[in-house]
Amino acid sequence: MRKLLTAATAAFALQAAAPAAMAAESGFTVTPYLWAVGIDGDIQARGTDANVSMDFQDVVDNLDMAGSVLLEANVGDWVSYAMVDYLALDTGDVDTRFPGRDADLELDSTLATVATGYRVHMSERSTIDVQIGIRYAQMDTQVSIEGVGQRDADNTIYDGILALRPRLALSKNWWFSPTMSIGAGDSDLTWELSPQFVYDCACGWDVRLGYRNLNYDFEKGSDSLDLTIKGPVIGVGFSF
Repeated sequence: MRKLLTAATAAFALQAAAPAAMAAESGFTVTPYLWAVGIDGDIQARGTDANVSMDFQDVVDNLDMAGSVLLEANVGDWVSYAMVDYLALDTGDVDTRFPGRDADLELDSTLATVATGYRVHMSERSTIDVQIGIRYAQMDTQVSIEGVGQRDADNTIYDGILALRPRLALSKNWWFSPTMSIGAGDSDLTWELSPQFVYDCACGWDVRLGYRNLNYDFEKGSDSLDLTIKGPVIGVGFSF
């Protein structure tokens, strides 16, 4: 987590160092949002495999805690963003290689991305942000199988990413704003695709509706993740 905080500090320090002449074009937006996640994939904890397939209703039924927020800042054409998601689940809806035996999965995850870069103007009202950054994941998993025992795996994952964040004007108040990113590091591969429609009233707040698909392919010793976290997104942003 220290690396992520360092990256966030560096991103905003770079913006603070931007020329004073650009200050009039600066802005900051905070967007709390609901990510109606479903989870699909395979998790291996200390050599014990578990297959997870949960839609949003399954997640809600087994949810302990969740929260998500997006922070965006710009000074002129220098742009940064930070996104944080927390999800804690305790579910028996898993399959293992021991058929007929009850199995339980506890998953405690913190996901965060920090990126900074430059805004390219494609037209008078349409832009694309080209950014580099760090994606962080803290994945604590515990698999308990009746008559077999319990396996724990705690993994902290850091990946460098390249992100593209277009903002394409559709009308006076509507934009199409997909986020696309890909990277690697501790993971063999991580990628994200999040198409969103944004209604901006030009009065200090906006509403975004869309979908987010985040994927991880990670392997370390006897622990591994081949995980897809996906679902609709709705959020309300407040600009300062």
